[in-house]
Amino acid sequence: MKIPVIGMGGIMDFKDALEFLMVGARAVEIGTANFVNPRVTLEVIEGIRTYCAENGIREIGEIVGSLKTEQVCSRE
Repeated sequence: MKIPVIGMGGIMDFKDALEFLMVGARAVEIGTANFVNPRVTLEVIEGIRTYCAENGIREIGEIVGSLKTEQVCSRE
């Protein structure tokens, strides 16, 4: 896809945000989780920051689209 994608829906913690980033989202939106935990955005940022530090990731762009899958079907 040639346009930037924003991940939305169901992001409750940093792991959810990372999943969206790994499949290609360039940004994520946290909505309903703010009603459950008003600090969730700060926790997501800190969780991603910690994940990056622990895995030697220098910039978020290294995560975006990093999920590699085996091609199951081919288009003809």
